[in-house]
Amino acid sequence: MPNRKIRIAVIGAGYFGSLHVSKFATVKGAELSAVCDTQHERAEAVAAPHGAIVVTDHRRLADLADAVVVAVPTVAHHAVAKDCLEAGLDVLIEKPMCETLAEADSLIRLAKRKKRILQVGHLERFSPVIDALVANAKGAWYIESQRVSPFRGRGADTTVILDMMIHDLDHAMRVAGAPVAHVEAVGSPVLTEMEDLASARIRFENGCVAQLTASRIGGKINRRLRVYQRERYVIADMAEHKLTVLHPAKGGNGVLPSLVGEDKHFPQTDLLLLQAKDFVDAVRNRTKPKVPAESVRPVLAAALEITDKLRAWRAAWK
Repeated sequence: MPNRKIRIAVIGAGYFGSLHVSKFATVKGAELSAVCDTQHERAEAVAAPHGAIVVTDHRRLADLADAVVVAVPTVAHHAVAKDCLEAGLDVLIEKPMCETLAEADSLIRLAKRKKRILQVGHLERFSPVIDALVANAKGAWYIESQRVSPFRGRGADTTVILDMMIHDLDHAMRVAGAPVAHVEAVGSPVLTEMEDLASARIRFENGCVAQLTASRIGGKINRRLRVYQRERYVIADMAEHKLTVLHPAKGGNGVLPSLVGEDKHFPQTDLLLLQAKDFVDAVRNRTKPKVPAESVRPVLAAALEITDKLRAWRAAWK
């Protein structure tokens, strides 16, 4: 498709769907062709400023688009993405990819069979802060993360593990560089029917341990990930766009030991726009996107295991 714009349709005109619409409308080489939502009025409100066609059935998009963004509730991810892949469309699907590993595997197989791109919306894979963290975290033995935000109602159709913790789980797995060996988890629903806060302890096969905490019922936003290594301590602060690298100061003559280091600040980056550009480039050039579905399958598997362990812990307390 080198000589024409890539036609993009967004399925789901909710909060994230509307954000995708605004980004793809600005990507060079892309044309926002359609917005799909089961509620016509909601789709119209999102599509009208960009002159996009409005449809209420995603199965009509095969003739209107080359690729789609699936931004519907998680429970519908598999069915909608399956229809689109079967119709020959490339797919960018919001995370979590699916509710179950079996559903995710079926989409990965289908995309491979149909020779279609299947990309998953792990936005923080585009973050320069996280890239710098991974580059500075060789030989990590302990990882600690906190991801806290006020309750906004978004993502309440799934657990805080699949909604928020999955980002830090992805980062921890990249830093550890080894498969998950053992998981323990606790947590509970508070404001929704799903788990709104969770804490997980993960041991990797190489001995590295991660302690991850996520809450969508907190006050102040906190998105920090700390990595401990021999003679180095690295802190990534996603909210402040900052990486701090600390190491022991050389002491002597009775001077108490201390940590010294430096902060590296990164410009605020539009991760959603970077993702949109990456998807369009992959569709145009038939190349692998930055976050192909198979690359985050192990992350989904670990997130689902955490969920199972958490619910087993809760059941034991009843």
